[in-house]
Parts: sequence; structure tokens; C-alpha cells
Amino acid sequence: MRQAVILAGGKGTRLQERLAGRPKPLVDISGMPLLERQVLLLQRYGFSSVRVLVNHAADQIVDFCASRGNWGLDVRCIDDGEPRGTAGAVLAILDELDEQFLVMYGDTMLEVDLARFAAFHAEDPAAAATLFLHPNDHPYDSDLVDLDDNGLVQGFLPYPHAPDRYYRNLVNAALYWVRRQALEPWHSAPGLLDFGRQLFPDMLGRGVRLRGYISPEYIKDAGTPERLDRVCADLASGRIHRAALSVPQPVIFIDRDGTLNEEVDHLCATEAFKLLPGVAPAIRRINKSDFRVCVITNQPVVARGDCSFEDLRLIHNKLDTLLGQERAYIDRLYFCPHHPDRGFDGERPELKIRCDCRKPQSGMIRQAVTDLNASPADSWLIGDSTVDIETAHRAGIKSILVETGYAGLDGRCWFEPDYRLPDLSRSVTFILDQYPRLLEHAAEMTADIPAGAVVLLGGQSRSGKSGLASLMRDALISRGQRAVVLSLDRWLRNESDRGDGVLSRYDLEQPQALLQRLSHRTTTMSITLPGYHKLQKRRYEDVIEVSIEPDDVLLVEGTVALALRCADSTVAYRFHLPVDESIRRERVLREYQLRELSQSAAEAIYQQRMQDEYPVIEALATGAKQLPPLAGLS
Repeated sequence: MRQAVILAGGKGTRLQERLAGRPKPLVDISGMPLLERQVLLLQRYGFSSVRVLVNHAADQIVDFCASRGNWGLDVRCIDDGEPRGTAGAVLAILDELDEQFLVMYGDTMLEVDLARFAAFHAEDPAAAATLFLHPNDHPYDSDLVDLDDNGLVQGFLPYPHAPDRYYRNLVNAALYWVRRQALEPWHSAPGLLDFGRQLFPDMLGRGVRLRGYISPEYIKDAGTPERLDRVCADLASGRIHRAALSVPQPVIFIDRDGTLNEEVDHLCATEAFKLLPGVAPAIRRINKSDFRVCVITNQPVVARGDCSFEDLRLIHNKLDTLLGQERAYIDRLYFCPHHPDRGFDGERPELKIRCDCRKPQSGMIRQAVTDLNASPADSWLIGDSTVDIETAHRAGIKSILVETGYAGLDGRCWFEPDYRLPDLSRSVTFILDQYPRLLEHAAEMTADIPAGAVVLLGGQSRSGKSGLASLMRDALISRGQRAVVLSLDRWLRNESDRGDGVLSRYDLEQPQALLQRLSHRTTTMSITLPGYHKLQKRRYEDVIEVSIEPDDVLLVEGTVALALRCADSTVAYRFHLPVDESIRRERVLREYQLRELSQSAAEAIYQQRMQDEYPVIEALATGAKQLPPLAGLS
């Protein structure tokens, strides 16, 4: 049996124009009183006992509950008499409460997985109370809660905040699990006593253990006309329902260094942490969508002894503060403090381990699946390194490589990103605005492609072929058809082995032989693929292994893909993707400048390729289906 206390005694002065003489708990939320929505939520999660603390217009609330038959629950409305504050009102009826009970405020609209919240509270029998905490978009003028890395409350930070300090964005949402016995010392406390402003700080000052439960679920005060309108709009749009952790959550996972902030080798001081341009507005756009924002970051600086956990906490507090100043926030941050290699001065031996959380292992994403009910199939990872891309691949989520930070030139892993974009801002625009529309186009392009077919997708360099191939794969998968993308850039020759012209830059005999071999597949085939290191201009053999099923559609993309020939027995499609030349030129120049070539050197390569590459690729396109240019791909 579970018990809840609803604090429903407020007058609702700010809502008078909407109440029509009713008490605040009976304010209409899209056709149903708020109190009823709260009780139905409690009923859904197995609460059988509800104590409603009433005062103003108490008879109306009593009559309303009676008109609903108390929803078949043990509901009692108790007049709390003279104002005592939120905690004082609960203390006044302490003798009627169970050993553990939930406290809910009567002006709050919420959709919270109360079973998860209860399970978290039960994990620590020594905790006097567990506070429901969440980030918000205005931490700079909110009362904040300071948690340690173990989820224990360390302090309460009322507004205004010191301008020279950085704070974690965690706000008390006024939803608590409380142990009755822990309140006994305050049973007869005189005067007004509020949970957040007096009781909890006092408990903490006496050494009482308090925990914080962090969740991004929907919980909002509906106590003013403006807030009430927002709540009603969120309910009508389905946003409230979709925010519940009982519903699988789409997540945008974001790498930290080089993606959110400037890349600094072994960043270990707050002074060195600087957000990249456009990051905060991009995060704010995600906050307004249905996606959650999770930062996942390797921080071996802790294992190496370069900084302490407290130093790292301050850096992440700065991240929260800088984002909060622009009304943006992250829902969860995961970091791996481990490092497998030894031999650093001041290193911490207990952290020098091989773990499952250090990227490219997918442990941090798996933790988000547990904590947030994250849905890998609907999620993305945005990062600047090949390690991020392999992490996404292992976790089964879509990936975007940004051209900030390492820009994918680290050469540590070999999986190809699904999409490449200039920065976080463009990536967020792609995910929220462009991807759904482009996926519809890709679905039309692939509507007639049968199982086992081969698609050759060619075009000039940096025309968007790799992105289009990923879109086609995603479109095929969405209709239940497996598909695999093979990039011909894996078969680029070592620079020293090349002749003249674009065709000589590729070792086409290998992918051609592979196509012939795959044309006869009748069972699952495991193939090993090479990888090309852009900075070293060198190919490495057998760097990754891929399994291909007999019915898989093969999407072979590359500048010279249309030079390949499929077996007569294979159903083959030949597509050419055009691109505006001014856009392509800009992309090519940026590509080589990222490889630290000068503007003039990059321009020289572009002009050379216009002579020895452009005409060949256009000639290969003869007879291929010309696709419409697709904006948003690069």
C-alpha cells in the first residue's frame, strides 16, 4: 500500500480570473480538475491512501471528492486550519501518516513514473527524504540544490546566486518521498515551516541524510494564468504524456570536448572551458523538442591525476551555468573517469582499469537506457571523433560527425558516421527539421528496391553521397528491410601507390571482387573491410568486420561507385547525385583546411580535381538515374 499527501489548501490568488469561485486544486485542466488528474496518477501507480490537506473553500473539495466516490481509494480531506507552511501542514497530521509517504503540491501538473521514483527512494533506507529534482531553463533565478556524485544533498542554494561561482542546474520540483520517523524531531515546531526553505535545510544542518532523484519528466506549477495556459497546451499536444519515463525516450547524446566546448588537450581547469559558438541555442532547441539531451564524455584526466573529481564537478557546473544563462540545459551528464594505461605521474591506480563505460564502449548509453528509458532506435550521437562514431555503432544509434574539435581526423576507430555536418547547431537543425523530410524523400527513392539488391550511388566528391546512402538505409530499415552501407573511400590507395586521375586513387579491384562474392550469398557472410586514414593518407587492411545477410540491400557509395559493375544475377540500381558547384567547392575547401592545409593549397587541390576528376565522374553518370539535389546533406 502506498500513501500520498496532497497539499491543496492554497487560495489561488493569482488564478482568480480562471477559478470562477472554485479553490485552486479544482482549476480546470483541459476539461478535468487538476486534483482529479493528480489522484488518477496516484491510482495508476498503486496508491490506495490519499490525504488531501485543504483550507480555502474546503467544502467544495470535500464535495468534489465525494462526487467521484473518492475514486475507490481511501481519500480523506483534512482541514489544516491556520496556515503552517507546506512542512508544517504535514507535521500537523503526522500521526495519521504511514511510515513512508509521498508529498505532492496541489497546484502542480505532473506526469511522473512514480514507481521509478519509489524504487529509487527505497534504495537508501537511511535517507530521511528523497527530493524530485530536475534542470530548468532559468537556473539563474531559481533556488538550486547541490548534490554530490552519490546523489546525496550537500546544500540548498537560494536565489540570488553569487556571480563568480558556477552551479549545477538542479531545481527542487516540490515532490518528495518522506520517512515519517525522520520528521519526529520537528513534530511540534512552532510557526510557518516550508519543506524547501526551512525544514530540509534544517535537517541537513543536523546531519540528516537527504537524497536527490533527478528526472526530466513533466512537472510544472500551474499556479498563474500564463503557466496554466502552457500546461494546457502541453497536454493538448501530447507533450506531457511523451515526457513520462514509462514511454521510451528519444535522446540526443552529445560528446563534450570538441563538440560542446573548445578542444583542449586534457582539459582540467574551469578557466580553459569555453563553449563553442551556437551551442547554447542549439541545446535550447533540443529542450523545446521531445528529445532528451545527454552529454557522454571520457574524462581520463581524473585517472591520470590531472584533476580531481571535485575539479571535474566544477567544470561541469560551469557548463550548466553557461547554458543556463541562455535558457538551455542538459538532462543528464555521464562521464567515464577511467584510463587503461599506466605510467603517469600522480595517477590514481584504482581508476587505471579497462571498463565498459569508456567510449567506444557503450556503457554510458546503456546507463541512459536504464535511467531514462532511452530508446536507441530513436536516438542520435553527435561527436567530433571516430571514437564517438564507433560508440554510436555499438549502441545501435544514428551518428553525426561534426567538423569541430578533431573533425573525425583522430584515426582511432574505423566505423563511418551516418552523417557529417559542420557543427552542433547544424546537427540539431538536421535532426529536428531536415531529417524527417529527407527520410520521406529517401523512402520514395527506395520504394521499389527489393531485398538483396545492390545500389551504386555515385557523384562528385562532397556532394552528399554518404549522407544519402545513410538516408536510404534508414528508409529501408523503417519498412522492415535490412540494409548495409559500404563506402568506397575505404579502398583509397596509399598516396605513394597512386597514378594519375581519380580512378587510380582507388583500388577498385577489391570492392569489385567483393561485389561478385556477395552476389552469390545464400547465408550470412562475415566480411572484413579496410579503413583509410586521411591524415596519414594510408589504407589499413581488415580493420572492421561486417555481417551481411542474404536479403540485405547493399548501398555502395563513393565518387567512383558508378565504375563498378554488378553480376548479371543481381538486381542493381545506378544513381548519380548532383550538387551545386559553389556549395561543393566550399565543402572541398573546408575539408582540406580541416586537414591543416592553407587556403591556397586547398584551392589548388580543388582546381586539380576539377581537371582530373570532375569530367570522369560526369562521364560515369551516363545512363544512371539522376537524383534531385537534397539540401541539408554534406
